[in-house]
Amino acid sequence: MPDYHPSRNPQRIVRLVVVAVLSFTVAIALPFIAPRIILPTSMVADEQSAPVIVDGRAVFRVTDTATTTSASTRAATISLGLQNFAQQQQQPEIQVESIRDGNLATVWLYYPNAENPDTQFNFTVTADDTNGTLTAARQAQNWARELEQTFARSQWQRQDAYIQSHLWQILVVPIVAALAHWLVGLLWRGYLYHFLQSLMMEEEEGDHSQFTIVNLFLNATLMLFRLGIWIGALLYATDLFPDTRQFSYQIISQLTESFTNKTIPLGNEPISIVDIFRVLVLVLLVTVVAQLISNLLKQRILQETGINRGVQEAIAILLRYSLIFVGCIIVLQASGIDLSSLTLLASALGVGAGLGLQNIVKDIGSGLVLVFERPVQVGEFVQIGDKTGTVERIGARSAEIRTLDQVSVIVPNSKFLENEVVNWSHRNPISRIRIPIGVAYHSDPEQVQDLLLRVSAQHKDVLTTPPAIVLFLNFGDSALQFELLVWIDQPSRQFIIRSDLMFLLAKALRQEGIEIPFPQRDLHMHWQDLPDQHKND
Repeated sequence: MPDYHPSRNPQRIVRLVVVAVLSFTVAIALPFIAPRIILPTSMVADEQSAPVIVDGRAVFRVTDTATTTSASTRAATISLGLQNFAQQQQQPEIQVESIRDGNLATVWLYYPNAENPDTQFNFTVTADDTNGTLTAARQAQNWARELEQTFARSQWQRQDAYIQSHLWQILVVPIVAALAHWLVGLLWRGYLYHFLQSLMMEEEEGDHSQFTIVNLFLNATLMLFRLGIWIGALLYATDLFPDTRQFSYQIISQLTESFTNKTIPLGNEPISIVDIFRVLVLVLLVTVVAQLISNLLKQRILQETGINRGVQEAIAILLRYSLIFVGCIIVLQASGIDLSSLTLLASALGVGAGLGLQNIVKDIGSGLVLVFERPVQVGEFVQIGDKTGTVERIGARSAEIRTLDQVSVIVPNSKFLENEVVNWSHRNPISRIRIPIGVAYHSDPEQVQDLLLRVSAQHKDVLTTPPAIVLFLNFGDSALQFELLVWIDQPSRQFIIRSDLMFLLAKALRQEGIEIPFPQRDLHMHWQDLPDQHKND
């Protein structure tokens, strides 16, 4: 059976490409539908209509009238009057009075035989409340039926039998929420993490706390999902009883108004906290999708072309940054944020960069130079300062070098441009190793030369072209000094190859009887130069 490789499976490539395209499309289209997803319909800001609330639930919506009364003011007044009836033990009588041939109607609520005039309440229904589909009288009758059902339900839910039969849910809801909290964490970290890691083509290091785009996205969505579980549990528990439902609705209404009111100035068009939060979430989603697409291109397409690994990384980085830039522009425009209003923010960031972020801006600029000029590429074996290793990643601000000890060293991008860098793999990975050796004076130089060349040919990592050579360097104080020069095409293994050759040379020299001398010194003492007292001794 032939070996299976996922990058050679065209169906898998097609599926991953479709997932990437759909994800990017959703990330761009989400700003248009996000407002309706985040907030309930009754809480979405609408300047022309407002809901009438009874026991924390919207019964119907009223609109602006021809006078100066706004929809929110009408709704608040009607809601307060109806709530007083809902809290009573007796259901009120509801009658509709038609005026002006049905173009205007009044809904009356009262208790029969009641002497207190405060027990009566009425509100007017205009033609604007019908949206042009019904007459005001007909709309008033429909609202009257809805109010009868609402009051009947309010009285039933305030009875002791109903309260006692639903108290057990108050105890069960937190347990179910805690179980859902645990199961969501298990799903996110046990399954979704590995799924996203496979889509992003990242190595699974088993550390979910490490800062990566995948971990940031997972932790953010997990936190929001868990928060939604507890908020949903709280809303379900408070929705069981009318009084708690009314209280929770008031709190949610205040929070909704605080988060949705466009009070944050940004150019000519103010924005709300929800707008900012939605933009941040969408920018994060665009970043994740851009990285997914760039990794798909690099791992599933560029690798099949056989081009240099550094070129693959450069193309993937340029594609990722381009997608992030275009996606952020689309998200900002779709969210209703005028890009011209960001000039002040850009100016402030420029001042901040000039004062306190000089090194970060310099590193980011150096990263762009490294991507375009490519003096150092991913996969090359380099030496910068006292650090030697393989370049594993070149990011926006820093690069990662994996040393021969398998230790990751994070180097700012500016160091590659400011300091001297030895790139053993740049353009041509072939490099030369020098091995000095000294032999005794009575050794035959030609025999030594033949032995060194023969030993170098025994190592499988030593290239035959260019051929190895032996240099007779000098007549030393105690040895004939030679130097063996061999060529290799694996710079990252130069230390291992050098060690192997020295082992082979030591063994071959012993077998041939060629001595490796060490410095010797003879001490000559003249008796006549000693003092007289030492001579007598």
